[in-house]
Amino acid sequence: MDMEGMQCHGCGSSQVTFDPKRRILLCNQCGKEEYYSRATLNANGKVVFSRRNAIRFFSEGKLEDARHYAMEVLNISMDNAPAMYILAYYDEFTARKTDAMRRFFQQIRDVALEYDEVTDLRGLLLSSAYSLADYEEDTIQLIAVNMQSAEDRQQLCEFIDTLCPYLISRRPSAAFLTKELAEMYQELAAHCGIPKTCFALLKAIDTNPDSPYSGDSFYLKAKAQYFYDHYMADVGTVISAMADGELRGKFLGVYQKKCEKYRMDAGMQ
Repeated sequence: MDMEGMQCHGCGSSQVTFDPKRRILLCNQCGKEEYYSRATLNANGKVVFSRRNAIRFFSEGKLEDARHYAMEVLNISMDNAPAMYILAYYDEFTARKTDAMRRFFQQIRDVALEYDEVTDLRGLLLSSAYSLADYEEDTIQLIAVNMQSAEDRQQLCEFIDTLCPYLISRRPSAAFLTKELAEMYQELAAHCGIPKTCFALLKAIDTNPDSPYSGDSFYLKAKAQYFYDHYMADVGTVISAMADGELRGKFLGVYQKKCEKYRMDAGMQ
């Protein structure tokens, strides 16, 4: 693969060929081989130019153009996370290739991402949040594992508190709150608070389609008990994990009142 704008650091020739799998640049003039790190490749002028165009077109909903530039990025930096996401998104939702998104999350899981990649990914994920209902756990894991430092805490909170409340508000049932997702919420609540996500979980007690309040269905006793024992109980564990003591107290007060009212309305002992 010819590398536009790159040259041999031995003889200075631009007649070079690049092997993206090994990240080796071979000089066709003097024969010198050079290894390129992920950081070096991602800083390459053509990669930067193509990545910016891919992200811009993706945010504008021009997925064909976004895919074109993402492929240009991947031709050089084959594990560039933003480009991989754009390609996977295109394959899953435009080309209808099953499991493309799942494969993306699996492939990127063990890659140590650079700061700019994580920043770009956050923007891409939020701009396509309406398609991420089935990938909330994967998304949280990907971003959280790459934003573990104390300095990242506020930005991580802002990301989670933008994405998750949106997804929670669109859930067709309470089944989304699996034990695994509840545990993720707990860890995030303990780490950075996520108050908007906790508020969305509380609000869904009244609005989620499985809630007896949503369909005035308290007469379905078994269903009402199940919602209380599972969804509402898990919401309580998340709120109880909130790091800020004062905020936790306020949220727990609201939660407990909702539980009391729910038990009364359901005729629960």
